[in-house]
Formats: sequence, C-alpha cells, structure tokens
Amino acid sequence: MKKLLSLAAAFLLCAGVQAQIVSSRSVSIKSAQKQPSETQWFLRGGLNVMKMTGDGAEDTGSKLGYNFVYGFQKPLGSVGTYWGMEFGLGSRGWKVEENESDYEYSLSLMAHNVQVSPFTFGYKYNITDALAVDAHLGAYVSCDYVGKIKEKESYQGDSEETSVNMGDWEDWKRVDAGMNIGVGIWYDRFNLDFTYQRGFIKTWECNTSNVLIRLGVAF
Repeated sequence: MKKLLSLAAAFLLCAGVQAQIVSSRSVSIKSAQKQPSETQWFLRGGLNVMKMTGDGAEDTGSKLGYNFVYGFQKPLGSVGTYWGMEFGLGSRGWKVEENESDYEYSLSLMAHNVQVSPFTFGYKYNITDALAVDAHLGAYVSCDYVGKIKEKESYQGDSEETSVNMGDWEDWKRVDAGMNIGVGIWYDRFNLDFTYQRGFIKTWECNTSNVLIRLGVAF
C-alpha cells in the first residue's frame, strides 16, 4: 500500500510540474506575441521655407517649397535615445523681388530633389505617457532631378516672363550634402517637427539653407 501511495504521489508531483512548465511556456509565447515592435515607422511632410546663403546669395530672399519623407526610428537602449534613416522628396531655391509704383520684377529658382538621410540620432523626453519632446541631429544627401529659373518683369501694365530649365544652367551642382538639426513634439502617434537643413556643397557660391515645418504620423 505504501508503495502504491508513493507511486501515486510521485505521479501527481510529476504531473503538476509538467503542467506548470506548459503553463509558463504558454504565458511566454502569448507575451511575445503581444509585444509590439520597437522600431517606429513614420511619414512626415509639409512646408519648406527655402533660401540660399553665401557670397552669391546676398541679395536673394526666401521662397516656399516642400519636403516629404518616409523613415524609421529605432531605440538605442531604454533612456530615450534612438537612431534612424529617412528617404523622401524635397526642394531648394531662392527668390528676388523688386516692387516700385509702376514697375515689378521677380527672379526665382526652384530645384526638386530626391533626399536620403543615412543616419539620424535623437533623444525623446517623455513629458507624459502620450506627450514627448524629440530633439534630433543627422545628415542628408540630395540630388536635383528637375528645376526651373523664372524671370518676370512688369512695367505700366505690360509684362514679360521667361524661364530656363535646369539642363541649361551652367555650373549648377545637382548633388548636395549637409546636416539636419531640429526639434519636434509627439502626441501619441502624431508629430509636429521643426528642422533646419544646411548644405555644405557650394553651387554658384551659395549653400542650401532650408527651414522645414512638417506634420507627421507614426504607424
């Protein structure tokens, strides 16, 4: 009888241990399935206040353009730092205007480009669970694929307008590279971002100088 009781107790003990192992594995699998991906993908786009700086751009003003990117942010540890990449479309350019009582003159340049940001490093500071400040610094490379210079002159009601396509621009460097530095606000999945974009490659003795004001959404 004692042997039977001992065997029964051993059987129940083994069954209990096995059930505990199965239960633990099941909980681990469910937890792993519910755990979201750490990488955050986003779309961001909006207004670009374009300007050029340098000796060749002393008399030029700003012109409105655009910037749209698709990218990701991947956490570096658990302190709020991250790195990421971006790919998108943008523009650069400038504008000159002269207005008098019976005379108006404008000259503007706008180049459209493909942009790649090979790396961006940032830090997110959570104010609340849903609200965070995002400071970031990175690099970009762009290549202009099309552009136009427009000149318009009006005098006493008569006007004349001419344009020159990028293919006819002399000594214009289509490739640019520089830095992006900015700060933004995240509310849940939505983002308002302000970024300054500065080019390091001179063309016509000028450097790219863009101020980007964009809205974004993460998914």
